[in-house]
Amino acid sequence: MNENLTKQNPGDRPPGGPGEALRDPDQHPPIFVSIASYRDVDCVQTMTDLFAKATYPERVHVGVLWQVAPEDGEIFTQVPERWRENIRGEAVDAGKSLGVCWARHRIQERFWQHEPFYFQIDSHCRFDPKWDERLLAMLRQAPSGRAVLSTHPNAFHPPDQLVRNGLPIMKAGRFDDHGTLIPVAKMISLEHRPALPISSPFIGAGFLFAPASIIQDVPYDPFLYFHGEEITFSVRLWSWGYDLFTPNDVLVFHDYGTTRGRRRHWDDHVDWTRINRRAVARVQHVLGVQTSTDPDAIQQLERYGLGEVRSLDEYETFADVDFRKRRIGVRATDAHFPPAPSTRKEALTMRRSFTHIYRQNKWRAPETRSGPGSAPLVTAALRDRLAGLWQELNVRILVDAGCGDVRWLEAITPRVALYLGFDLVEDLIANNRILFGSRKNHFFNVADITQDVFPRGDLLLCRNTLTHLPNALVQAALDVFWASGTRYLLLTTFPGAGNTEIEPGHWRKIDLTAPPFSLPPPLRMVQDGSPANGCYLGLWENLKSR
Repeated sequence: MNENLTKQNPGDRPPGGPGEALRDPDQHPPIFVSIASYRDVDCVQTMTDLFAKATYPERVHVGVLWQVAPEDGEIFTQVPERWRENIRGEAVDAGKSLGVCWARHRIQERFWQHEPFYFQIDSHCRFDPKWDERLLAMLRQAPSGRAVLSTHPNAFHPPDQLVRNGLPIMKAGRFDDHGTLIPVAKMISLEHRPALPISSPFIGAGFLFAPASIIQDVPYDPFLYFHGEEITFSVRLWSWGYDLFTPNDVLVFHDYGTTRGRRRHWDDHVDWTRINRRAVARVQHVLGVQTSTDPDAIQQLERYGLGEVRSLDEYETFADVDFRKRRIGVRATDAHFPPAPSTRKEALTMRRSFTHIYRQNKWRAPETRSGPGSAPLVTAALRDRLAGLWQELNVRILVDAGCGDVRWLEAITPRVALYLGFDLVEDLIANNRILFGSRKNHFFNVADITQDVFPRGDLLLCRNTLTHLPNALVQAALDVFWASGTRYLLLTTFPGAGNTEIEPGHWRKIDLTAPPFSLPPPLRMVQDGSPANGCYLGLWENLKSR
């Protein structure tokens, strides 16, 4: 058998990122292909087809780990001779292998040479023509600068009968006996395949294409075995700020057959249950199901644990699953997911800050979680003024940007034909939908006022929200409001305030007519609270509405 092929130091090449290569469709950037092969005679055919079907095979570089037994023949470690120089490989004793995750990690550690893109496949695959340029084009189409394309591939029957029975879309399958969520794929018609890659919270380990930055940010965990590989890697990628997508075309095919004599790791290792038991404890620890104190189960989690860009709780909300309760929701069952939330630092800080305030009722107001300044009694005079203003301006569509729990305003919102409430806190919006569900002219949605597109209304109200944002985000919100085309803006302002800088989620007074905002004098000033507070709702006409 081959002991190894071209095992080189990754430091031999300078680091490189995928950004420029993705932005320029005329570039043909190198792709690193990871293949973990366990006693698989089909590995050489997989590599042969990989190069044969590539548009630019000279840009394809394979890292392969052959896990073989002494009785296995040379065919188990053969390579296509024409592309030998593009293959970096090593043969190891299958008896010393610690499983597929260990093998994938070893490939990343030993054979990646800073190619800007990473393609992970199994050792029994076939490919559609031009798979390389089509994957790169698909990654460009994904609405994210940190996109990962992944799914469970379509099937093929050896030697090369490809099955095009639909487009596989990732969804939640079931919780296994260990309490580990198993992602699966459902088929949709190729005739109705979407124009763009499909937002998803799940990856399939046998087909994953991504910027190679994931190797450094989210390296494969060598301490996992098999169960939990996909769901754990899904959560880790997502927590590091990568957005997952199911491919919108069929490019890879996998041999799912179990009758052709291909050995599995657990066939050859009598102690695989011990390894798997430790790995399951690790998965449950990482996913917050059950804390482990076994040092072997939780070793090196600072390197192979979750990131800090997004939280585990945010993942469960996005994926519509609950790992502790073993719950799979409608979105997870139907494979119908929203776009992933923003990973901008300011947006993350604001969302987490306001969510924490809402959940813990940090402002301690007895009547409302939006703070004492939004109590119904305190705002009675303001409501009367606003009701008169709406009638005077003929406000039929009211857009409430930063609506909170609407307790202070709910008595007069039925007076408009359409009330649209927006807030950053998902729990709050979900609760508002229940509380105001009987009001058929009231609609609520999650939105970030600093970046999302807002609908056009007659008046946009933003009360006591801009005061929690740093100046740059206040300006971003103002730009969003003007761009909506809404006729009038009614915004909190404190004449004479200094517009000092704050961190997102903190509070200070702002004067929208002073630098750096420098809005013109408002058409009207509506007193908000006692005169001593110096707080007003300023009314501005939006010239873009004309």
